[in-house]
Amino acid sequence: MKRTISTPMLALPAVAVWLAACGLLSWTQLAYDGAVSTNHIYFWVYGGALLLSGLCSQDDGRPAASRTSRWGGALLMLLAAALAYLVVERVGQAGIGYVLYNLQFWWIAAMGLLLLAVTLWQNSRFRRPRRPAHTYPPLARSAAVVLISFLPLLLVTLLYLAVLHPVTVDEIKPVGEAEGGKFIGCISGERTETPLGVYFFADGDRWYYYDVLTGAPAAYDDPYRPA
Repeated sequence: MKRTISTPMLALPAVAVWLAACGLLSWTQLAYDGAVSTNHIYFWVYGGALLLSGLCSQDDGRPAASRTSRWGGALLMLLAAALAYLVVERVGQAGIGYVLYNLQFWWIAAMGLLLLAVTLWQNSRFRRPRRPAHTYPPLARSAAVVLISFLPLLLVTLLYLAVLHPVTVDEIKPVGEAEGGKFIGCISGERTETPLGVYFFADGDRWYYYDVLTGAPAAYDDPYRPA
């Protein structure tokens, strides 16, 4: 007899992955003062809404195939909306370099590759004949969607921070003339030379800028203080 996965076995890992991914995104947002765009609030709400809907829903009795297609439609809609946000709102302002250093772009790319791999496997001639699908309760189905969405997000975020290793605000130690300067905020408007923007420090009427990606002093033409 084929063993099935119980609802707690799906729900508990889903909650853990959701909390870990969103917690890491929230830390990233605070540690880099928004230089690494995470949209952490969106992911907190999205994951929580998925789990809550599964907890409050009742089984509709529809075949598993229709439910599977609904999952795929929801994921595709999420990817399309996120991609439209990146392309329309950001790329036009900051150029193509913004996309390459954007955390959400790599998450979308990972999700796209995952969907492509699943599609290829489903249409592969090496795949065994499909057995009748087991009927899972709504919470288990929602937990599966959360795992599919947030596990790649968690892994991509860890890989992004490990590979690029941007410098946090606390790691910037102004020296020389800049010593004693206080952190004011992150400026992310100009990304040609500094893909993640610059940290802005001030000491009285003296202003200093540091590259978020490297932590090195950076040149920046502030429109409110022309050179």
